Amino acid sequence: MNLTIPRLNLLFLIAWLSLLFVAYLNSYDDPSSIFYSESRSYEQRYSKIRAHEADIFLANPPPKPPLSSSSSSAEENKFLCIGIPSINRTTQSFLKHTIGTLVDILTPEERGSIHLVVLLADRPAKKHSAWGEEWLEKVVDEVLVYDDIPPPTETGREKVYKQVPFELVEGRTRGVTRVENMRLDHSLLVETCMRNGAEYFVLVEDDVVAGRDWMRQLKRGLGYVEGESKRKGEEWLYLRLFYSELLMGWNSEEWATYLAWSCVVYAAVLVGFLVARGRRWCCFGKLGRGGGGGNAHLYRYATAMGFGLWLPALIALYFLSGRVSTSRVNPFMWTSHGVREMMNYGCCAQGLLFPRRQLEGVFKLMRYPPYRFPGDMILEGYAGDHGLKKWALDPSVFQHVGFTESSAGPRRAEVWNFSFERMHPKGWLWGS
Repeated sequence: MNLTIPRLNLLFLIAWLSLLFVAYLNSYDDPSSIFYSESRSYEQRYSKIRAHEADIFLANPPPKPPLSSSSSSAEENKFLCIGIPSINRTTQSFLKHTIGTLVDILTPEERGSIHLVVLLADRPAKKHSAWGEEWLEKVVDEVLVYDDIPPPTETGREKVYKQVPFELVEGRTRGVTRVENMRLDHSLLVETCMRNGAEYFVLVEDDVVAGRDWMRQLKRGLGYVEGESKRKGEEWLYLRLFYSELLMGWNSEEWATYLAWSCVVYAAVLVGFLVARGRRWCCFGKLGRGGGGGNAHLYRYATAMGFGLWLPALIALYFLSGRVSTSRVNPFMWTSHGVREMMNYGCCAQGLLFPRRQLEGVFKLMRYPPYRFPGDMILEGYAGDHGLKKWALDPSVFQHVGFTESSAGPRRAEVWNFSFERMHPKGWLWGS
């Protein structure tokens, strides 16, 4: 095709508009994008599927696999200890779906490698909607309560329920603030799982649902994290199973990084133009001697337009499309292990996995005053002070379905992972 200046502009316009349309389809659930649609972003598609599957499972749950009588075998079975603190919500309870989606897809061997502990933190505990429920007694391994244990029944609930002390710090009366009670509840679960002896402790809030593939992705990501830790000699504090993508957009404090990468793109394109000119050949025809003045003029025009208009327009579209969206289609962001280092902007405590060797420090951090900040906030400072790495599964394997009502009451808690809702039993959902 004989290229002319109008045709060059038309070709670029067609290409740019095509990319704009792709961005429109892909970026509706990215808060940092101009195409963001709040009504579509918070639609619970995959979450509702998983909640429905949990209801079916808990209607007739299989018996828990018995522990081996051999003490050595029992130790080998202890892979995870999962602790779930729960208080009764004013409008709806999410605990049933949290527990159901954690265990419904596990094989008997996987379920046998997990010790599942739930703390019903209400006083009295019978205020909690899950108190005395048959499904709870059949599925979990321990139910901790601050009050009296419910009377024995034919289901053997006395073997599941365990009374624990409410006052946890010697010489100090427990306060009434939400932050203090959350920290102490978390410390109790850490303490329980430390005694259990599992390799890893997972703190799970009572308002999440888990994806079907959460265990496989956890094992794959954990293998990578432990491998990197041994290879580099760098310890790590936690592996996030959930993070909020609301904090994953373009951040003003990183402007220098964005500027540097924009300059790198300009430099790469400049090198390409210089190579094409040096070889006296490009898509515009031969340049220089024998190439004709028209082609040389076209080359100079394309160079001016490329650096003055086309490249800025492409960079602008990249940023307008949103950081989360561009990461999904950027092959440089894809990994085979499904893990990313979470240096900044990690939120929140909906799902955190800790290695056993870090639990002593985490326990002391949660248990003892001052109680000015929530546990997930002080963990960030603790990791920085001790030089510990922080990791996250990517994509997230949990979703925070309790965003319509936080543990503080019926208010919207905008802690959400948009990519989770794109998961589907038939595969990744594009633009839906």
